[in-house]
Amino acid sequence: MEKWTPSLWLTATSFEAYQDTEGITQPAGKRLLEVSGLVPAQPLISSEKGYQTPISNSALDDENEVKVLDIGSGLGQVTNALLRSRRVSKHVRVVAGEIDDSLLAHLQHKKEQGIDGWGKVDVEKLDVKNLAKPDNTFDYIYANFLYFLLSDPLAGLKESIRVLKSGGTLSLSTWGCSGPLQLLQLAISLLPSYPLIPPSPPPGGAWSHPRYIQQILTDHGLVDIQIEPYEFVQTADSPGDMARKMHPVVPILTAKWGEERQELGWKVFEKVEELLRREQGEGPVKIWSVALVVTAKKPNE
Repeated sequence: MEKWTPSLWLTATSFEAYQDTEGITQPAGKRLLEVSGLVPAQPLISSEKGYQTPISNSALDDENEVKVLDIGSGLGQVTNALLRSRRVSKHVRVVAGEIDDSLLAHLQHKKEQGIDGWGKVDVEKLDVKNLAKPDNTFDYIYANFLYFLLSDPLAGLKESIRVLKSGGTLSLSTWGCSGPLQLLQLAISLLPSYPLIPPSPPPGGAWSHPRYIQQILTDHGLVDIQIEPYEFVQTADSPGDMARKMHPVVPILTAKWGEERQELGWKVFEKVEELLRREQGEGPVKIWSVALVVTAKKPNE
């Protein structure tokens, strides 16, 4: 059933809310792969016959098995980018871990159908705060816009470090400046009325500060920490399409609005559409965000 209606938007499952929103976070996920060294950042090299050959990467071209964990996989943005890089050989094992059942079913469907190479991926139900994996399992771990959303971000971070191999790389992203959040805050401010309780802030505010991230990772024993502000564009086919892509965020911002939440939350979507139409017209629209793209290594024992 279509849940994108004034009466049903709050009843959507996570998959129904996130569906078709990959472009909001996928650019940062792809950048994580690049800065971690798993996927080359350069364009693929064109051959004389016109096709493109992946650039060599010693970590992936080695005969030894490379284990990769995409935790909090969501719609599979990081894994999608890895598969599209054509760097997944028989020596590379990719685990896409997700806790939400509706998102997990989506990933499992992609695997069963072999969509875009997902037949090679192990899809598993994993709780980032209590990973059912042995210590020192993965060479690369990716957490794209994940830790700051957790009720206990540090518990998730500690678990990731536990299952990361010595010498392995942890890559994470968080918002430096969220274009969707800024757009929604403007839309809410233009409502004639809303509850006295202010919009709920997105969780994990300190995770948007580079020095906080640097300190947290250092305190947990990680080294070679690199933090890159990464500016990217988020696009949609129309103002209405961009409003639809805000579906996962509005329930968070309106969490304390009580009985008015359903009606006023929908008005937020309408106001987003109105703002974008006024500023960018009826056609394709874009907003800008900055992600903090972070990599760090677990010291060799």
